[in-house]
Amino acid sequence: MAPGRRRLGIRGRVVASFLVLLVGAELVSVLVLHRVGTARMEDRADRDLAVAAEALRERLGPAEGTPTDDASLGAVFDAYLRARPARADQAYLAIVDGRPFASSAGAPVALQDLEQAPEWAAASDTRSGQTRTPVGPMRWLAVPVTSGGRVLGVLVTAEFLADEQAALDGTVATVAAVTLLVLVGASLLAWGAAGRALAPLHDLAVAARSVTSGTDLDARIPVEGTDEVATLGRSLNGMLDRLRVAFDSQKQFLDDAGHQLRTPITIVRGHVELLDDDPEARAADVALVLDELDRMDRLVGELRTLARAERPDFLELEELDASELVAELGRKAEAVADRRWVVVTAPGTRVRADRHRLTEAVLDLVENAVQVTAEGDSVELGAARRDGVVELFVRDEGPGFYPDDVPHLFDRTGPRGRHRPGGTGLGLPIVAAIARAHGGDVDVETTPGRGARVAIRLPVAGGTP
Repeated sequence: MAPGRRRLGIRGRVVASFLVLLVGAELVSVLVLHRVGTARMEDRADRDLAVAAEALRERLGPAEGTPTDDASLGAVFDAYLRARPARADQAYLAIVDGRPFASSAGAPVALQDLEQAPEWAAASDTRSGQTRTPVGPMRWLAVPVTSGGRVLGVLVTAEFLADEQAALDGTVATVAAVTLLVLVGASLLAWGAAGRALAPLHDLAVAARSVTSGTDLDARIPVEGTDEVATLGRSLNGMLDRLRVAFDSQKQFLDDAGHQLRTPITIVRGHVELLDDDPEARAADVALVLDELDRMDRLVGELRTLARAERPDFLELEELDASELVAELGRKAEAVADRRWVVVTAPGTRVRADRHRLTEAVLDLVENAVQVTAEGDSVELGAARRDGVVELFVRDEGPGFYPDDVPHLFDRTGPRGRHRPGGTGLGLPIVAAIARAHGGDVDVETTPGRGARVAIRLPVAGGTP
């Protein structure tokens, strides 16, 4: 496309295509109408001419006898012309012995003066045709009269089609005008219909500009109906929803990283800046710095998990037996710490879940329970079916949580509870994120000083929570 040349928009192209089809259809219909009308007019004229010729043949039949000379043929022609006066659009010409003998009075054109007259006079067999005259088109029929193998004369009958042709042309012009008005009206309707049909695309452009500029990440396309454009609008709204989630996840990741990494970075910076020359002090500072770096590495890994929890590919779902999974987790928990582990199973409890993510979440709860209990304390790990959902829970005999702390247990940057387990502080938020990714949630039952029960609640396989 040449520089600076603006291409016609989709709406214009759709209406232009519609117009091209309509104009083509109008031209074809007008041409067909004109052609069919002309053919019917000519057929009607040919029938009239055939009737006139048949009337002459009847006069030449056995009843009156076949003429044998010019005089008797002249008498037949005289009688014929008196019996069949010509209409205003008709004319007759009787030719005897090659010369004009008689013609109908008041004919629009004198047939004997036309250039076809010599051809008619020499006709030895019936002929028909159409010719142009000063008053318009004319259909003619030449019927020879023979006797003993000799042509005595010719009767020419003709019909002038100018009036019918004018009427036909007027009808075609009227139809063309009406069709043109319909075309204009249809074009206006098509323009409006195309605008309404393509309105979601305009809304899409507005929403895309808002998202691109970052001014409105919540812009969505109004969708009505079930046609292709509506389907496109719904798909794009879904894409915008996922973009919004991605933006929020990115922002949350940056906020979490800034909040969680600020303290270890400050600690590392302070000890590096004040690094002592004493070997023992230096070794202690290096050990502390390495420990903080390890904690930063764990933080980054946990933050990545939280950021990925909103993505559609976060889970690899399969149907699992919750009791078998808990039994497997119980064996793993025994290697975490020396506690009195109690595993509770509920046979027949099946969930559709990601085995590795559920394992990660339950082991986070196990580590929290280990941190608030001592050697020999009882920690219960189990699966249960309650209120139409499957629960994977960990119950400990630790100090529990204060009621004011419970609403903040799963906040990424919320205040740490007075009895919240140690570590990076992201364990329980990760557990909640994994539960939500499965379409579930996390439930906490606690009494300060008497332990806590934390349960991951998941939909039953084939059901809803």
